[in-house]
Order: sequence, then structure tokens, then C-alpha cells
Amino acid sequence: MTDYLVDDSVWAGLVSGDPGITARLRCIELAPADLFVTCPPQVLEFCHRARTPEEPARCRERISLGFPLEHAPDESLVLDVQSALWSSGLVRAAGSLDILIAGCAIANDATVLAADHDFDHIARVTGLQHEYIAPSA
Repeated sequence: MTDYLVDDSVWAGLVSGDPGITARLRCIELAPADLFVTCPPQVLEFCHRARTPEEPARCRERISLGFPLEHAPDESLVLDVQSALWSSGLVRAAGSLDILIAGCAIANDATVLAADHDFDHIARVTGLQHEYIAPSA
């Protein structure tokens, strides 16, 4: 069983109709043992795409289909991730929300599904489980 925490880069690919991303999400959806999960920083990032006053509610409704993760990361965990990135020369390799999302995934033994390389960098310096989906050209 795998809990998938889906990064906004994947949701953007789904919205744009990327066939590889769409197929991978469908595969997870149909797998009886796999789950889509959510965490507050992921919801914030997803809802940031809203462009009208009505859209945030629709975004929250869409993302609420995932199961909320049970554990929040300790402050020391996310600060250690940021410090590890800095120490490895990857100072700006991942933004604050991605570090928080990674912290939630680590604290809950979840896998981050992403279509950008931010989580590759985080995984290089932590025990983060992640899967990269290459966007279609």
C-alpha cells in the first residue's frame, strides 16, 4: 500500500491534459491498495491557483477527495531538511512549501508524486520517498 501526496506540478499537468500524468493518476486511483493523501501545505499550494473569489472553495473541494495525513512534521524535521539542502549546495533547490510537503510525507511514510525536480533534490539529502513523472513534451 502506498499513500501518494500529489504535488501541484502534477495537478497542473492533469489540468493541462498531460497524457502521462493523467495515466499515472488513473493507475493510482484504480489500485485498491493505494491512496491519495493531503496535508495543509499541499492544499495551500493547490488552492493558490485560484483566480476568482469563488475558485478557492472549488479547489478545496477537489483536493479534499484525498485522505488527510495524520501527523504533522516537527519543526526540527523541516528545518533539518532545509539545512541539509543548504549544506549540499542546494540552497534554492526547493521552496518552503515543498520542504513542508516533504516533511509531511516523511512524517507519515508517504510518497510525493511530482512532475518537477524539487523533490529529487530533497530526496538526495533526506529519506523522502518520491516518484517523478516526466511531463509530456
